[in-house]
Amino acid sequence: MSNRSESRALGRLQSFDQRNLSAGFDEGSPGVEMALSIVLPGASAFKRKPLTAVALLTLGILAPAAGVAWAYANRNDLIGLALDSTVLVGVVAVGLVAVVARLLAVAEVASAYRRRPGIGGRTLVATAVVVALSAPVLLVAFRANEARMAVADVFAADSGPALFTPDGDNPVDPAAVTNILLLGGDGGPGRFGSRTDTMILVSMHEASGRTSLVSIPRNLTSLRFPPGTPMADDFPNGFTDLANAVFPFVSANDALLDHYGRSGLQPEAVALSEGIGYSLNVEIDDYALVNMQGFLEVIDAIGGVDIEIGQALPMPGSIPGAKYELPATLGPGLVHLDGTLAIAYVRSRAADSDYERMGRQRRLLSALGSQVSVTEAIGGFSRITADLDDSLRSSLSAGKFSSLLDRLGESESIHESIGLSPPLITPGSPDYDVIRGITGSVERAVVSGGSSGYAG
Repeated sequence: MSNRSESRALGRLQSFDQRNLSAGFDEGSPGVEMALSIVLPGASAFKRKPLTAVALLTLGILAPAAGVAWAYANRNDLIGLALDSTVLVGVVAVGLVAVVARLLAVAEVASAYRRRPGIGGRTLVATAVVVALSAPVLLVAFRANEARMAVADVFAADSGPALFTPDGDNPVDPAAVTNILLLGGDGGPGRFGSRTDTMILVSMHEASGRTSLVSIPRNLTSLRFPPGTPMADDFPNGFTDLANAVFPFVSANDALLDHYGRSGLQPEAVALSEGIGYSLNVEIDDYALVNMQGFLEVIDAIGGVDIEIGQALPMPGSIPGAKYELPATLGPGLVHLDGTLAIAYVRSRAADSDYERMGRQRRLLSALGSQVSVTEAIGGFSRITADLDDSLRSSLSAGKFSSLLDRLGESESIHESIGLSPPLITPGSPDYDVIRGITGSVERAVVSGGSSGYAG
């Protein structure tokens, strides 16, 4: 065969092979491949671009699946995960990457079939489907980002040194017990300078998990402050107003705000923590401040709480943030409290006294801890994210706040619950030596597992 003939034959063979390859490629369906790309991004690209296919499958399927598996493995600490800024950033990133991976997979198919008639319309439809199906993912990512910003505002990046440490002899080794001051303000959203009508010292023994609750009366007088501090200089013989008035006093004084706010924490809470720590001779490691309106929203978000009421309890005339008119009384018997009724329950003084009210505050706190499930807490967290920044402040890191919730959520861990009230003390004329003896006994009891002799 001549060279010319051989060249013509090879040309025809090459042309035949190209037509066959082209025909084989054209047998594919861009619509089917785009649909597959939405479900399994990159799966249809394995023959064309295997590395691209692996990358898209990893980002679009394996990464989200790994995230879900990790969350399931840590399901017993879902509250901690929900309050962890790093986790929330991860949720946002994984959600967005999963969406982008599908859009890139659709684009890859569109590029491969770019010469096919009607490919533009199929691409638009596939893109619209990805966007529509991704709406829930994008909403979760958006909510997680909101939560991340709220967590950054509400909690400290990491719990720092103790707010107050006694100079003298401590009743227990400070490293063995963590003391957190829970404060309830009577203001609404954003009003963190309000009076703290609720003050509860939570002492947690780290080794055993035992926890004690000590209510501090709002009308405690002559609160002492550490020598050399501005409040001690202003009140060398003790604070001349009720203890719950420390917040508004500090709020109205720029010099005090500057001094106590240098750490970046709530200055009023730091000043009050020093006063309570010094007066009671206990180390105050951290504080958590919840405004009443925020507390109301939290209880509504978790579906309420059940409380046993021994006798009919008259309701106050009104409370901040009430969502409806209060009934005349609550109880007797087992009563389901939503946020409005719960705030009314802990604020009522018509039937008894401030000291009985302190007991109701501790009972409500214990009931919340024992009745709220992890699922309810997570659902509630997502609902109150928008209000979190206006309702809660804490020197705790998000992780340590989660641990506090865990402790309060285990009713069997509440070792003792007492109130500094008559006949134990006289708030209007307090003997701080007696008070320090009581709180010291409570701390020793939570460490030893015995009784302080004051629980009731």
